Amino acid sequence: MTPSRLTWLLLVLSIAASTWVVLHSGRAPRVSKPAPSLLSAVPAGPALLVTVDVEALGEAAALELLRAGGGALLGLRETCGFEPVLGLRQLAFALPLAEPGQAPDFALIAQTALDVEPVLRCAEAVIRKRGGTPVRSALGEFRSVRDQKKPLGEIAIREGGLFVLSGGQYFRDVVDAASGRIAPDPAARARDQKHAEIRRKLTPAQLVVTMLDGPGLPVPPGVHSLGVSLRVGTELDLRGVVGCHSAAGCGEAQFVVEKMKAELIKEPGLASLRELTLELRDTELQLSARLPREQLAPLMAELLSP
Repeated sequence: MTPSRLTWLLLVLSIAASTWVVLHSGRAPRVSKPAPSLLSAVPAGPALLVTVDVEALGEAAALELLRAGGGALLGLRETCGFEPVLGLRQLAFALPLAEPGQAPDFALIAQTALDVEPVLRCAEAVIRKRGGTPVRSALGEFRSVRDQKKPLGEIAIREGGLFVLSGGQYFRDVVDAASGRIAPDPAARARDQKHAEIRRKLTPAQLVVTMLDGPGLPVPPGVHSLGVSLRVGTELDLRGVVGCHSAAGCGEAQFVVEKMKAELIKEPGLASLRELTLELRDTELQLSARLPREQLAPLMAELLSP
């Protein structure tokens, strides 16, 4: 979907793949309060929004994704006494709109099965191990930790297990959104409605990605929105939608997708992507494919390749 081949998305997928086992093994500290809506913590109007329902993935899918690269994200048990990444239930990854020429902030927001104090102590231990100086702060219901020497990133967690990893002003925006202290402007609300509209077309699915055009995001000319979802069951249900400014723009987008498809089906294990169908409906291009279940690992391996 982008020249970076969904690097951000695959990071989230890898994290999600690493979490399933502990949700059934009870190794991580747990909380019993009901989970709030994860999307309520995403500031209105992001440019990119990725959500993963970790608990709905199932053991087999998680293990396959783990083999595709998620295991590299583990390794804090020696430092922290547990693997924080294994306490995840749901994930959201968001990029806000950025000014032209500026790299956007980001936020990884997770509903977890973790208690506050162990997470804070773990963050402090990691910062010290890297030669930093951890500093705690209280932000309403949240408790946060950052490195005083490198204050570009910060983690926060509150009772109930809502976890935030972000930086700069966007970190504060996420905390405020999760606390109900932010009132979005009309433009941001309109973008939120667009994300929601696309997601309704792509769900139910464990993984949903939506992207709107804006500075710094490689949305093709003539396209104003992109969406893709993956539902993992006995088969893989892959769906996508491309919103265009004109029918001609969608025709150009269809050409790009067909070219990508032709390249992908040459890869070992991905020949079944030839079943991907494209349907042009005026200013919207719809994609769909039902793939064999065993295609999950090859598909992830291809996306993770340079």
